[in-house]
Amino acid sequence: MKINFSKTIIAALTGAILLISCQQETINPKTENPPDKTENPTPQPEEPPKKPRPPIQESSFVTGANNFTFRLFAALRNKQPDQNLFISPLGLSSVLTMVFNGADGTTKEAMRKTLDFGQQTDAEINQLFKELQATLDTQDKTVTFTSVNALWYDQIWQLQPDFVQLNKNYFGATVQAMDFNAPETKNTMNNWAKEKTQGKIDKVVTNIPEDAVMLLINAIYFKATWTYPFETHGTRKGNFRKADGSTMLADFMIRYGGKFLYYHDTDKTVLDIPYGNTQFSMTLVMPNDLVTITNLSQTLSNTQLNDWLNKSDTTRMVLRMPRFKIEYGNKLNDALTQLGMGEAFSDKANFSRMLTGGQGSKLSELAQKTFVVVNEEGTEAAAVTTAITVPTSAPPTIMIDRPFIFLIREKSTNAIIFMGQLMSP
Repeated sequence: MKINFSKTIIAALTGAILLISCQQETINPKTENPPDKTENPTPQPEEPPKKPRPPIQESSFVTGANNFTFRLFAALRNKQPDQNLFISPLGLSSVLTMVFNGADGTTKEAMRKTLDFGQQTDAEINQLFKELQATLDTQDKTVTFTSVNALWYDQIWQLQPDFVQLNKNYFGATVQAMDFNAPETKNTMNNWAKEKTQGKIDKVVTNIPEDAVMLLINAIYFKATWTYPFETHGTRKGNFRKADGSTMLADFMIRYGGKFLYYHDTDKTVLDIPYGNTQFSMTLVMPNDLVTITNLSQTLSNTQLNDWLNKSDTTRMVLRMPRFKIEYGNKLNDALTQLGMGEAFSDKANFSRMLTGGQGSKLSELAQKTFVVVNEEGTEAAAVTTAITVPTSAPPTIMIDRPFIFLIREKSTNAIIFMGQLMSP
């Protein structure tokens, strides 16, 4: 039998995977650099009449979520500036908000500030998260997007009814008591994650700590095709210029005549590549020759990105960019502590709205594992977040051949689903 510690622990494991058209067949390279043309370019979609593009609009809730995304990205990047990086802020925010529903006192206020919830009430936060989820689910029928939540707890514990009901009502969480000593419990959790991510994430729990009382898991799955697919047989080898000045060979895809939002100044190139009916997109921010990605990242913010996108024009171009794959994993405790919610990981944590009987708890670990593949057809993405509680002229050619920052976002809300940086393909 487990002992009732005065402070149980909440450990969170977050996994995210993004696959971009991994089904596309591999093209055997024939030339050193990407070609200027192919014999049979992919037909271009018929252009709709050009309409004035309204400026980006987002709710204060999404603005706060995006601000949190950029601060978290900066904190992680500062630790590993030369490494590929990929996170799922939406999945992380989902789990942290479920945990927030069990917080109180200064712990809750620190989480509120870190997550940039502002002065919104608990009821407003939960309702806005539910509405955002519903919007993302229905924006584009050609895009598969799902985000689901589960809350498993050790059967020797009892949860506060309000905590359970809030996470059921607003996050659609499946809530189930389990025997955390049983070997099959871990398999049940991993099989759930595997099913919800279409097999892309098959292991989110390697072991359950002896004093664990709860696991909260979010799984995100995203799959979309490019609005303007890259040429099926146009991929060729070319040089990718790394941040240290060296070069490496990469597989460069090519698209002739695609229409993309494009902004360029002396410091950077910003490109927005749409999926499906254009509601979802991948936004790239690449520093120009005289600017490092570190310099660029230091000024990057939600406000700054929106300003660049508002200044961008829809431009027909020849686009060359590398296929790439990123596998990333990192504990987020230090980054979140740096952002202001360190109390949640300490013995001073107050999660009194989570367990019955006045039992205390704290976060013990928050980690994220991610995977992304980008190629010719489009994007397939999955993310799993788990919290364990223990006690006009000729088209220009744009070459994406240097390290860049990228985001996947939904345009009507401007919500950021994934964010990363590519230092080497």
